[in-house]
Amino acid sequence: MIKVPKLRWAQLQSFTEGVLQTTKDLAEVSAQVAAVESHFEAFKDGMTRSAASSNKPVLDRTRDVLNSGFFKGVESEQQFPHAGAVQQLLDQVVKITSEYGFGLSKLSYDEQTAQTDNMLKELEALNLKSLPALSRWLAPIKAANDAFKSTSEAYIKDLTASGETVAATNAAPALVDAVNNLFTMLFAHVQISGSESLIKAYKELITLMEAYK
Repeated sequence: MIKVPKLRWAQLQSFTEGVLQTTKDLAEVSAQVAAVESHFEAFKDGMTRSAASSNKPVLDRTRDVLNSGFFKGVESEQQFPHAGAVQQLLDQVVKITSEYGFGLSKLSYDEQTAQTDNMLKELEALNLKSLPALSRWLAPIKAANDAFKSTSEAYIKDLTASGETVAATNAAPALVDAVNNLFTMLFAHVQISGSESLIKAYKELITLMEAYK
C-alpha cells in the first residue's frame, strides 16, 4: 500500500496537487478527497505566509536617503550667512531636526514612519518658502513615507487574507495524514470492488509517488 514519501514542502504542494487531480472524480473516496482539500488549503496558506514578502526594505532605504539628504541640507544652510527672519526660521528648523535627526534611521519601521510624520507636520507648519533648498525636500520625504505606509498596510492585509492558519511546517503533518488516509481508503475500495477506474487511479498514484522518490 502506498504512502506519502518524504518530501520538501514545495514538493509536497505539487505532489498533493497531483493526488487531487487523480482522485477528484472518485465518488468512493469523496470524503477523503474533501479532507485532503481542506488540509491542503491550510498548508498552502502556510506556504503563502512563509513566502510573503514586500519591498519594505527598499522603500525604507529610499526614505532614509531622503531624510539624510534633508538633514545634511540643514547643516549646509547653517554655514550660509542668513539674516533676520530667514535666520530665525532656520533656527526653528534646526531645533526640529535636532530632535529627530539622523537617529530616525535607527528606529523600527513603525517608529520611523510615525516620527517622520511628526517631523513633517512640524516642518510644514513653518512654511519654508524662504529656504527653498530645504523646502524642496519635504514633498519627496512625505511621498516616500506615504509609500512605505501604503506598502506596510498592504503587506499586513495580505498576511491577514491568507487566513488564520499556522505556518506550513505545522500544517504539513495533518495534510500528509489526510493524503495517507485517502490512499488507505482507495486501496480498500480497490480490493473490495475491483473497479477499473479505481485501479487506474491507484496505479497513477503509484507512478506519481515513484516520481518523487
